[in-house]
Amino acid sequence: MNTSDVTKLNDAVLESWNRHDTKKFLTYCDDNIVWRDTGSPEPLNGKNGAGDFFNMWTTAFPDLRIKPLSQLASEDRIAVEIEFSGTNTGPLKMGDQPEIHATNRKITNYGCYFAKVKNGKFIEVHTYPDMAGMMVQLGLHEMHAAH
Repeated sequence: MNTSDVTKLNDAVLESWNRHDTKKFLTYCDDNIVWRDTGSPEPLNGKNGAGDFFNMWTTAFPDLRIKPLSQLASEDRIAVEIEFSGTNTGPLKMGDQPEIHATNRKITNYGCYFAKVKNGKFIEVHTYPDMAGMMVQLGLHEMHAAH
């Protein structure tokens, strides 16, 4: 693949997220994809793991939207800074943590991800959402002024 192909693949992946189309999203994932996220102590493996990650977010935020802010791509990798927003109207289950009940709060938050591509599919993804910022916006973590 060339850099343009990797960028187009990433655009298609983001479109599938914004349409909440799990089936389409999984067509862009290798059967043996490895997904690492800061919210999960263990990697999510295969299309089942990637699909679970996708569905966790779209269940918690049924109106989830992801907007790329900047990106760098090569022939087999892409790094993307994103803004993600939505209203938490569904349960949020992250890794081995207890389920968080819907707060009905809107968030606008940021993060980044790094993906490795092979044969036109994502084979490895590392996601880094701003979890602390999201928890504050959801009203689940109070920020205190530094003393």
